[in-house]
Amino acid sequence: MLNLSILTIGDEICIGQIINTNAAWIAAECTRISCKILAHSSIGDEMDVIVSEIGRLIAHSDALIITGGLGPTHDDITKEAISAFLGDTIVLHEPTLAYLKDFYTSRNRTLTERNATQALLPSLTQPLHNSRGTAPGMLFDYHGKLIVSLPGVPMEMKGIMTDHVLPLLAKRAAIGDVLLYKTLMTTGIPEASLADLIGEPSEFLHGASLAFLPSYQGVRLRIGVSGATKIAAEADIERIETHIRSKAAKFIFGEDNQSLTTVVTNLLLKKKLTVSVAESCTGGLLGAALTDLAGSSAYFEGGVQTYSYAAKEHILSVKHETLTIYGAVSSETVEEMAVNVRQKFSTDFGISISGIAGPGGGLPEKPVGTVWIGLAHPGGVITKRFNFGNDRTMNRERSVGAALEMLYRALIG
Repeated sequence: MLNLSILTIGDEICIGQIINTNAAWIAAECTRISCKILAHSSIGDEMDVIVSEIGRLIAHSDALIITGGLGPTHDDITKEAISAFLGDTIVLHEPTLAYLKDFYTSRNRTLTERNATQALLPSLTQPLHNSRGTAPGMLFDYHGKLIVSLPGVPMEMKGIMTDHVLPLLAKRAAIGDVLLYKTLMTTGIPEASLADLIGEPSEFLHGASLAFLPSYQGVRLRIGVSGATKIAAEADIERIETHIRSKAAKFIFGEDNQSLTTVVTNLLLKKKLTVSVAESCTGGLLGAALTDLAGSSAYFEGGVQTYSYAAKEHILSVKHETLTIYGAVSSETVEEMAVNVRQKFSTDFGISISGIAGPGGGLPEKPVGTVWIGLAHPGGVITKRFNFGNDRTMNRERSVGAALEMLYRALIG
């Protein structure tokens, strides 16, 4: 097992101008090869701050991966900061300069003096070839620990990680304890209720970890185990998983990166069943989720978005009196929407959603976040009311998750 930290450098990250996808990708890939991620840190383009943060992170880590600040402009100071931390000097690396000349010549471009500065590297570095760009990665041995510096451009960073860094880290991570993770995907139960159902962690974890990771479509349960061997770690994960399944099996729909959408669509394909949708407040999000995978035409016949009363009447044939008596957000309306869209598209299932996404439009008896979902199937139709919250985006996403969960329950019987 290897203890690893990740440092992202760039003002654009700190001010929220771009999202730090690099750190997420590095963490996922390194976790896969049994590295333990100790910390993520994002800092701006300031020399003293960078030098200090390198020292802080490497003190507690076996390896430190740094991204950003390797370009040819004045604000790219990562090389200088690492050199200052190590007490090193910047020198011209002739092989990198030769590569830069070939790179620009092959593209009928001129290597400028500014771009040539990317061949200036700390003398202690082992350059890591960048086959997708011009800034080489850098590898340093710091008292037996590894410091890796990579370009911030995602494509270039991933290329150097895949070609050079991950194989090296995998060899080091294979020494000592093995760290493994497994994730169980759940739906239809809140985080706190799931924790109560599973029981007191100290009674079954015995040194392992269990994280509850809620999302709009359910709660992920991530089991983490450290063992002397891979076999021992796998056995411990199996023991913990068996306990969790004995308590919460009916809420578990998949493992690791499986989404509820993927599981539902695979069930539709396996059972050769079809579905259609009628959406109001979600505006097509459910249809988009169900057609996200290639080959969705095998199970998805179509859908309609009917926001207004008139659209519900004329397109879905919802009775005028149903809308005027009960309103668009009601059990009666979504029942007719689900039944009628199923008939319109001649599908096995028809799903309907109608709600008050917000931020306005709420009533005392139907506050913002009130959503009704209907599911018509060969055996009849069911409707269910949900009360989500005040955030429009959350209400729409949770409505899709709830609709998928209702369809999932129907598919598994």
